[in-house]
Amino acid sequence: MRQAISFVLPTYNCHCVQLVETLCRQCRMVQAEYGMHYEIVVADDCSTDRSYVRSNSVIERWNNVRYLKLDHNLGRSAVRNLLAREARHEWLVFIDGDLAVDRPDFVEKYALSEGDVVVGGTAIGGDAKLWHNNLRYLYEKRCEPAHSAQQRMRLANREFRTTNFLVSRSAVIANPFYEAFRHYGYEDVLFGKQLTASGHAINHIDNPVLIDDYESNPVYMDKTEEACRTLIEFRQQLEGYSSLLALSTSLVRWHLLPLGKLAYRILGTPLRRNLSGTKPLLSLFNIYRLLYTLSVWA
Repeated sequence: MRQAISFVLPTYNCHCVQLVETLCRQCRMVQAEYGMHYEIVVADDCSTDRSYVRSNSVIERWNNVRYLKLDHNLGRSAVRNLLAREARHEWLVFIDGDLAVDRPDFVEKYALSEGDVVVGGTAIGGDAKLWHNNLRYLYEKRCEPAHSAQQRMRLANREFRTTNFLVSRSAVIANPFYEAFRHYGYEDVLFGKQLTASGHAINHIDNPVLIDDYESNPVYMDKTEEACRTLIEFRQQLEGYSSLLALSTSLVRWHLLPLGKLAYRILGTPLRRNLSGTKPLLSLFNIYRLLYTLSVWA
């Protein structure tokens, strides 16, 4: 039994009130049952849309909740390091602030879990009729069977994600997130690699948070391209931890990079137009990711 947990939530341009409310309610129940101490620390990483900051400010009045409003953007890695330093308890549960908790025993499962690092995973929600032409929804649904706890444990260190996980505060302080990762993508993969190298075993359990809201197709394509650029920028550190990087590296070694760049110049625009449109073809998504990755390879 973990006697004290800090739930730490990085947020950026999103509502988090319902998530914090759910965590508070479950924490009170676990506290009454097991005597667990808890706190919830939310850090807004200088959201560009200040309406989110204002609407989330209601949580400041709640017991055991702290709301940090940053006056400049730290980036995805640095804000997590800040949350670890701010936390008052030894055990931390990181949850992305734009997600939801719909399992009634979510907090209890983490309180009773075992291991230095525990990854709860994600579940894909939302109305299929509403999201049937949303690229991210389609992609997440296709990948969902591979993200069960049993499947994740097969490659435990490579399947680490920061979306929803428990870790000791001392482990994060000793192995901080690499703050050169300021943009979207792969900072969690490298963090998992660092933890493994430091001797921390990663345990995967069935305790997911829910993804039930999805960005528009153009925004998701922007994020996908940003992640590809991050992958190439940090390819030495991420070697062996990305199938996309492995394939791209093989094509480069086979002297096919010029052909890949040419293919992107010819096909990139029509592929992106389809994937950003109202009826995206999911079969084109990984093709585009590969060609875009080769196009930015330097």
